[in-house]
Amino acid sequence: MPLANPTESYESVTAWAASLREQWGGDPLSEDPEKLATLVSFCEFIGKDPDELVAFCFLRRKATGERFTAKKRREEVVRQLAEFVAADGLRGTEARRRRSNVHSFLTHNGVLI
Repeated sequence: MPLANPTESYESVTAWAASLREQWGGDPLSEDPEKLATLVSFCEFIGKDPDELVAFCFLRRKATGERFTAKKRREEVVRQLAEFVAADGLRGTEARRRRSNVHSFLTHNGVLI
């Protein structure tokens, strides 16, 4: 399922880009377009846009409303990522690079995998 909006319009992608610029300088998403392309492909593969992917990884405590990462949901994303890489028949360096691109997006949005 293609993304409904331009990739850069999602809040989570904007946060990722800003965090990468702060950490590395320059414009890492423009300098390495594979990062963004991998994220888009993964989101299409799982049927979620980038903001939905980040939101999926969090729950809220009923008593306090506090947001926390959900272990089972993070594990589900890891499983989906493994399926995504396997579906393309990737191995070795290329498989690690694609997983790393998605991990970077998640990490910079507060989801530690």
